Amino acid sequence: MSFEGIIEFVRKNLMIALSVVVIAGCMTVYTLHLGKKSDLDSEIDQLNIRISTMLKNIKNSKGLEEDIAAIEEQIEALDERMFHAQELATNYNYFYNIEAATDIEVNDLRQIGIVEEKVDPRKRRLPKPVVNSYVKIRYHMKATGRYGELVNFMRKLEGGPSFYRLEKFKLSRPSSAGIEELSMDVSFLMLGKKPS
Repeated sequence: MSFEGIIEFVRKNLMIALSVVVIAGCMTVYTLHLGKKSDLDSEIDQLNIRISTMLKNIKNSKGLEEDIAAIEEQIEALDERMFHAQELATNYNYFYNIEAATDIEVNDLRQIGIVEEKVDPRKRRLPKPVVNSYVKIRYHMKATGRYGELVNFMRKLEGGPSFYRLEKFKLSRPSSAGIEELSMDVSFLMLGKKPS
């Protein structure tokens, strides 16, 4: 069959020729894009996941501004309760006010310094911004008073606005007999704001 014979055949059977061209074109497109279907399916799945996450976030974000404002107010209230290592007079005054309210006598009160926390690397830690915002300030105090007064002092310290942790507590009676006063030797940590 010559070239002119092929052209004559195409003219007589135009529908068949067009059908063959369309089928060949479709097969070529299908073959070229065969691997892209799985990629498109995975992209569609990822988009569906992102859309559902966005919808959940939108649903859960109602009232978020009010919650953030409430949390910021609570953080400010907590920060007001924190000690500041550099404000010695204010810190000592806190203890002297409790002393006056409980009728004990503080013989010695010292701010020892900031405690550097040794963290076990195997334990899970809080996020760095939280850990780096606060410090523990160590205090050592010696006081004398009656048993009830000393207990009242410790209760006021525990129930006070500031946060503390008792490290060492020692109660003793002076060597002279007949005296109702006791001597208290105590070390504790006060939670403080890290100096900026």
